[in-house]
Amino acid sequence: MVSYIDIISKRNESIPNVLSELNNNLLYLSFKEFLNDPWIIQKKTLKDIVKCAESSEFGKKHSFESIESIEDYRKNVSISEYLDYTPYIEKMKKGKKDVLFNGKTDSFVVSSGTTGKMKYFPDSRNGVLSKNLIMKLRSIQLSLMCPELLESSSNILGITNSSNYGKTEGGIPVMAASGQGINTYVDEEHDNNDNNNCDSDNGFDKNNFKDNNEDKRGEKDKILDIKMMLPQELISAKDIGSDDMNYLMALFALSEENLNCVVCNNLAHFNFLLKQIKNNTEKMINDLDKKTLSVDIDNDLKNLLLSKLPENKDRVKKLRKIYSKDFSLPLKDIWPCFTAVGCWLSSSVGRVAFDMRKDLPKNIKYLEWGYGASEGKFNVPFEVNVSGGPVVPFSCFFEFLTLDKKRVLTLNEVEENNFYELIITTYSGLYRYNIHDIVSINGKTFKTPNIEFECKSNENIICNGTKFYVNTFNNIIKKIEKETNEFVSFFQLFIKNNRISFIIEPKNENFDIGTFKNILMKNLDKINIKLENVYIMKKGYRDSLFVKEVCPGKTITSTKLSTILDKKLDEDFIREII
Repeated sequence: MVSYIDIISKRNESIPNVLSELNNNLLYLSFKEFLNDPWIIQKKTLKDIVKCAESSEFGKKHSFESIESIEDYRKNVSISEYLDYTPYIEKMKKGKKDVLFNGKTDSFVVSSGTTGKMKYFPDSRNGVLSKNLIMKLRSIQLSLMCPELLESSSNILGITNSSNYGKTEGGIPVMAASGQGINTYVDEEHDNNDNNNCDSDNGFDKNNFKDNNEDKRGEKDKILDIKMMLPQELISAKDIGSDDMNYLMALFALSEENLNCVVCNNLAHFNFLLKQIKNNTEKMINDLDKKTLSVDIDNDLKNLLLSKLPENKDRVKKLRKIYSKDFSLPLKDIWPCFTAVGCWLSSSVGRVAFDMRKDLPKNIKYLEWGYGASEGKFNVPFEVNVSGGPVVPFSCFFEFLTLDKKRVLTLNEVEENNFYELIITTYSGLYRYNIHDIVSINGKTFKTPNIEFECKSNENIICNGTKFYVNTFNNIIKKIEKETNEFVSFFQLFIKNNRISFIIEPKNENFDIGTFKNILMKNLDKINIKLENVYIMKKGYRDSLFVKEVCPGKTITSTKLSTILDKKLDEDFIREII
């Protein structure tokens, strides 16, 4: 019986390089083996990362050659912040090798994050391989949870940003973090030909997959045949306004009947596409009929996109027939095969997904797309409608800072139902890097802790001398929703004179404000916080904030609204103050 732990131990190659040679069946088998012994993989991963940086400038400065244990590593390397890396990163942007890791920089990931200032995160070849392996595992797990996606006619609407942001002065490719996810999977795994039909030679065979270690390299795997509905030329376009971009995305989605799955980080973006269809139904049907684009964009780009737009008169006839019934296009009629959504289900972004769930067809499965950031990808969700998932033990070396800042724990030391600040060591040159994410540990998959993103560490308020992270208030509102059977589409809060005020956009107009406020006050009393006011907002307040946040190079799918009010409240949206 083959042990993949033995294989990575014996091979004189990096763990990501060894795993990247496996087909999808074997990769998944190895992943399940790792989940049953995550701590040994964590120790091997740290040793591997250190080895891959021994001859680098950083590695020499911190005596990586002498590191034999986790204790040695912690002694040699302190917990770090982004600013600690900027001198190294500037050298790497100019093309210098052997700086934060051995060899050259493969690419940079840029992100404005929560600070608004652009950050450049270098990726080593091993780092890129690691991210791609996790995307592959997520896609396999998506197929297991939603096997209908394996059908040859499957169409996925991937709402994402462009991943291409040019090159640095040293000629190194730069990409956006928010566009790296599904684009990376498509680019690495498939040959994206002229009709966007994406094939893989080593697709995942759900019927062949078994919990054994038999080598199946000689077998013909079933092809995972996915057709991405949006052309890369549209996703990559940089000079299109937000409304026109959403119109075109919605038009391409409407052109296909067999939409099976929507994948996007923030499901609010899909909601904006649905609004485009609702508000421009006749215009879109006419565009599909005449093969035109009713948007004001560059003519060369327009002609290129027109060449990608399907010409299907039968589809136009069906849409006209559906629309003629009551002058609407119900989702269940225009996309009868629509069965799954892949998006973020945790934190405040997850609230948007649960809000939309009440308006989408009841049969749709909601699948967490996975926790990650510009710095890396960290877990693979295993269950439908669950926002967490087991950490990937080979992705990086994980440490967990307790919220009182007194202890730093390893993966084998974390406790269930506790909150921590995440610290990572990656193949791409981040060493004991505080990512400033608050995460929770919720149960295990096999023997590996499940991790879930809760909020950023700077999303907090100080009240009566005590720090409260915003996930505390999100959990309070979830508790009230369960008790009252009401739902809050969106909320914000602010603190003044040690008293807290909530800004609430209810899902329904007949929201029981009095009951909500009374239960809220009782829950806040338990944590010694007094309630000042509750601002009840008109419908559309949340979406108005998304519109204000979107700017060139940034879309709704990459936008996370602040839970703590950081701008003047728009009084035009206030319905009532209690």
